Amino acid sequence: MAAPPTATPEPGRSAAEPVAGVCDPFRAPLCIGALALERRLFMAPMAGITSLAFRRSVRRWGAGLAFTEMISAYGAHYRNRRTLDYLTCGPDEHPLGFQLFGADADVLADAAARCVEAGADVVDLNMACPVRKVVKTGAGAALLGDPDRAAALVAAVVGAVEGRVPVTVKIRSGLREGDEAGRRTAPRLVAAGAAAVCIHPRTASQLYRGRADHAVTFALAADLPVPVIASGDVDGRAAALALLQGGAAAVMLARHALGRPWLFAEILNDAPPPSREARLAEVRRFTGDVMLDMGARSVGYLRQFWPRYRRAGVLDKELAHALMLAPHTAAVRELLGM
Repeated sequence: MAAPPTATPEPGRSAAEPVAGVCDPFRAPLCIGALALERRLFMAPMAGITSLAFRRSVRRWGAGLAFTEMISAYGAHYRNRRTLDYLTCGPDEHPLGFQLFGADADVLADAAARCVEAGADVVDLNMACPVRKVVKTGAGAALLGDPDRAAALVAAVVGAVEGRVPVTVKIRSGLREGDEAGRRTAPRLVAAGAAAVCIHPRTASQLYRGRADHAVTFALAADLPVPVIASGDVDGRAAALALLQGGAAAVMLARHALGRPWLFAEILNDAPPPSREARLAEVRRFTGDVMLDMGARSVGYLRQFWPRYRRAGVLDKELAHALMLAPHTAAVRELLGM
């Protein structure tokens, strides 16, 4: 868990407000429940992306809080071997949030307790995922259409963790345009014990299309007595700063940090990207970490990053193409000069 900062703000204080001795809004201390954080720039949980190696990568560049991939509460409850792998974290990974999804209170409660035992500093409940295979089970964004159940799930998890870590919730603005389900449900989640709410202000029906409507974020931040964390379309310092100034307590990076982990340093330091040599060194280090963790499976996992590193100007077209075709880890190592 992060060491307590020298100045402790009120839990819902906006980073844009001055805190004793702190000038940089991204480094203003923030409390989520009893968890004290030193930076207000987080890495969002992303299915299939935020592996152990990925979390270490963004943390090297300044992420103040990172999250696991979305973890099935059912898989954790029934001790599915692959699911339990997601609960693995290293001693250098704190503070770390574990994100769960599910729609059964008893199962979620048991899974949350397992997450705390595994080292979670935060347990986050996903009520935002719009993917059909999640929604059709009553989990993810579907819970915004069932506020009674959503609040009961939060209460069950809060009871299960027994105050050892804060419980947070990630939501969407709603199920479809105009329903305002997120804003209507969020106060009930807080009343049930949620210590913070993260909002991705697109509707579930939008998936990831269009622009995030952060007017919803600002309205929610004004409504709730707990920190509201903003996610969606954060591509640089100006976008992140606007969210803090609008009332968000912290900002989560998501897709824009894929293939660009140094975006954290760009935002925190108001600086240009590091040199190509420094970025290539990070690609090699990240690749080596992935291979150490995943073995042969790393080749498939890494393929989603090569086009992104190309767009970030680290890999040229020919090298990115060759890496996509690399059949095994030895070939990847040779191509990257590792």
